[in-house]
Amino acid sequence: MTSPTRRKLAVTAALLGASALLISGCSSNAGGGGADGPITQFYHQYGEEGVQEAVNRWADDYKDAKIDLQWVEGDYAQRVNALLASGRGIDLFEYNAINVEAARQGQYADMTDLVEPVKDDILPIALKPVTIDGKYYGIPMITDAQLFIYRPSMFEEAGVEVPETWDELVEAAKKLTNADHKGLFLGNDGGAGILAANLPPAAPGGIIDDGNTTMSLESPELAEALTSAHELYDSGSLLMGAPTDWWDPTSFIAGDVAMSWQGLWAIPAIKEALGDDVAAFPVPALEGGQPIVGVSQWNEMVAGKSGKIEQAKAIAKQQWIDDSDWQIEFSTKYGFHIPPFKDAREKAETLGDGVAKQIVDLTTEYGWTGGPYYTPAMSTALTDAVTRIVVDGADAKSELSAAQSTMQGMLDTLQ
Repeated sequence: MTSPTRRKLAVTAALLGASALLISGCSSNAGGGGADGPITQFYHQYGEEGVQEAVNRWADDYKDAKIDLQWVEGDYAQRVNALLASGRGIDLFEYNAINVEAARQGQYADMTDLVEPVKDDILPIALKPVTIDGKYYGIPMITDAQLFIYRPSMFEEAGVEVPETWDELVEAAKKLTNADHKGLFLGNDGGAGILAANLPPAAPGGIIDDGNTTMSLESPELAEALTSAHELYDSGSLLMGAPTDWWDPTSFIAGDVAMSWQGLWAIPAIKEALGDDVAAFPVPALEGGQPIVGVSQWNEMVAGKSGKIEQAKAIAKQQWIDDSDWQIEFSTKYGFHIPPFKDAREKAETLGDGVAKQIVDLTTEYGWTGGPYYTPAMSTALTDAVTRIVVDGADAKSELSAAQSTMQGMLDTLQ
């Protein structure tokens, strides 16, 4: 995938907003919400060539109802949230930032009856983003995996083994740095944002417990790892100031770096340029923790105040549960993602070998996401703390303790 449109929306959780933005070809009252008329289905504006035409084709082929497709330009989350709150103009929509309070207010339709019978066929981590209070509020559409990729040839030349601990990763970055390339690319901010999202869940206790009641950031192992991340930041081993940020594989392909944080979406371009000289590994477990692969995803949802809930749910089921050929096409032809359903994953030939298969296998085993109870505000609080630690050298224990207190207060409001 070369366009950042879908990727950047998937990587960054959309924030809630009330203001309405203009939308192609419709007003806020067009289409859904009432008992009559077509099913109004919303998509954000994709950058990948061919995706809109493919979605139009699928809608035209669906015979049980007329689907009125709406392609949102601008801030998709703001537009959708405004319509959901008003209860007008929307029936069916894709989303990547399900909100606990919105679910409890009835803005999303309960889709447990569709998901429960097939949950064993869904990528295990893919259910977490759609689960609130034990109910499923969406059907997973596409899953994106983010982890470390590396150049095996550069590792061999430097005599470096694939890191299995955080300390080994730091040392590998230093050993792989030479006059020709840096050891590691964690983004042009030096990695604070990536580390905030991906080191804490690899620590003992993770960020948030399975019951979504307790934050856990005060492990000594996490404080030590982030302190060493500051040393790494100052070591000269990180690529910074690259022409494009980490989500674009240009610097990795050019040989400017031996290891990089990256997403599955970039693999086709990397494979085309480098052949088999690319492999992947997860975020190493901190002592007492577990390895993780960062996951984000889009989900198909139904508006809770729609007047056509059952019709919309039938479309969602056909498109994102029953039609595996469509799921493969959508995931791998207009971008590169993991289809959450087992049948589609197994049939997707481009995910069946090499580094793509390696990433799918690592995601299946180590996939992690905070889910809807881990809110954007919590993520911001943690990122701010980690930035002060990694960039400014602030005391890790005190910063993490303060962040935990703030985030626990936020979590308590969702109980």
